[in-house]
Amino acid sequence: MLREGIIDGLLTTCCKACRGSDERMTMIVCCPGCSHKFEALYPNASVVSLWKTLLNTDFPFPDYGGEKMSIHDSCRARQRDSAEMQVSARELCRKMNIALVEPLHTREATVCCGGSAPDLVARKKMAQERAKAFSQEDVVVYCTGCTRSFSITGKRPRHLLDLLFGEPTQGLTLE
Repeated sequence: MLREGIIDGLLTTCCKACRGSDERMTMIVCCPGCSHKFEALYPNASVVSLWKTLLNTDFPFPDYGGEKMSIHDSCRARQRDSAEMQVSARELCRKMNIALVEPLHTREATVCCGGSAPDLVARKKMAQERAKAFSQEDVVVYCTGCTRSFSITGKRPRHLLDLLFGEPTQGLTLE
């Protein structure tokens, strides 16, 4: 919970494994899917985007020197009409001096990366198809599911958290 600038708790459980609570709290999340899930599981909580929160801090943003990267918005960011998360992710990239190259279908018109596919074969096919839309090899993502999908496409997923801390994004397996 965030109170007067102090974090007094940390939830390390995946949102898919949470049971919920009626407790009043503020939850700062970085995943559009988790945001959606936590709003349902914690009806008395205020769910806030980490991306928007960071914009109002003195975080030491790394400088990527104008490096060009594409960006992908997750289905949950689109389905929730989450313009706030989409805008904040792009503003953080601007603060890190990343030159974003938007694909043809972006923001509310984003095409699924395959993360919601019914099986692994369909997911791989959808991920490969979506990857064709990106002109850049590096693709900024802010969803673990999207990171997994793009890990198998030949594109390099760059999770926004990793970019903020100057870390490489580890490819995640789908199996």
